[in-house]
Amino acid sequence: MLGTVIRNYDSKDSKEVLVLAEKYASWDTTPTEADLGGFWSSDPELFLVAEVDGKAVGFLVGRESRDMSDEVLRRRGATKAGSIETLAVDAQYRRRGIATDLLNKVFDLFRQRGVDYVSLAVPAEEEGARRLYEKLGFRERAYFLSRKL
Repeated sequence: MLGTVIRNYDSKDSKEVLVLAEKYASWDTTPTEADLGGFWSSDPELFLVAEVDGKAVGFLVGRESRDMSDEVLRRRGATKAGSIETLAVDAQYRRRGIATDLLNKVFDLFRQRGVDYVSLAVPAEEEGARRLYEKLGFRERAYFLSRKL
């Protein structure tokens, strides 16, 4: 639609991806270059960037789950699990299919690895993101609640 290129993260993307993470990712701490390096080193193939006209406008970090027991997988009707750790798209580029492109790319990568179950967490206030995920087949499985004392 926009001439979006979905590709693997490269260290030259760090400044633009950090800006996106600071503004749009729902992390509990301020992201650092070390965080990005950790994502990349854990599985470079699952750290994706959406680029438009040479500018990083979104990113996604996926992870193959290696700690889910066979019993849990069986209960979910799955053999291998993965997760979307974070997904962010610049507000100026939303509703143009970029998040969907990032997700579809990581789904393809997961399928190549035999992953047949994908989970993610989304903040309750991110209604647009939740609608997108539901449109792509995600269903609520739990509620994560918090309270300040």
